[in-house]
Amino acid sequence: MTTNRGRKDVIRDRMAATGESYNVAARNLKAMKDTPATRDAVLVQRWTPADSFDVPCPCGGTCEPGETCDHCHARHRHVKRYPGSTTEVETWADRYECTGCSSSYTLTVHLAGRPWGVAETVVKGGSAEEVVQATVFPGVIHPLLRSEATEAPARSAGSQE
Repeated sequence: MTTNRGRKDVIRDRMAATGESYNVAARNLKAMKDTPATRDAVLVQRWTPADSFDVPCPCGGTCEPGETCDHCHARHRHVKRYPGSTTEVETWADRYECTGCSSSYTLTVHLAGRPWGVAETVVKGGSAEEVVQATVFPGVIHPLLRSEATEAPARSAGSQE
């Protein structure tokens, strides 16, 4: 359970990062957390691999499990999905692991309509250069970026009032 002070710290950190007012920052944090896209992204990423190759993969139907391993000739199983880019929000990475040895590989897949976050163009630096910056939906685990929900508490942990 988040304390009132913790919630306010998260909102203040968002204010500092985005330049929004307190009310706008609070409203945007809540809106982002409660969107259907956020729930869908979490469902795309969080599933349990099938125990058998006789049943369809629970990932949502875009994977290609069952390829034969080059080392031991066992089959590969789809075990994980995570965001596969830092700016392309509909790009995911599927990880496959061999059922007979430690061999594994990763395939990059494009899941149209199933983003892991929101990408926006922002102006950065003294030269006012436009760059694409992605914000990860709360609850989605990105290997290189933090989600909106975990980013603010991490920054506020060292701050003092």
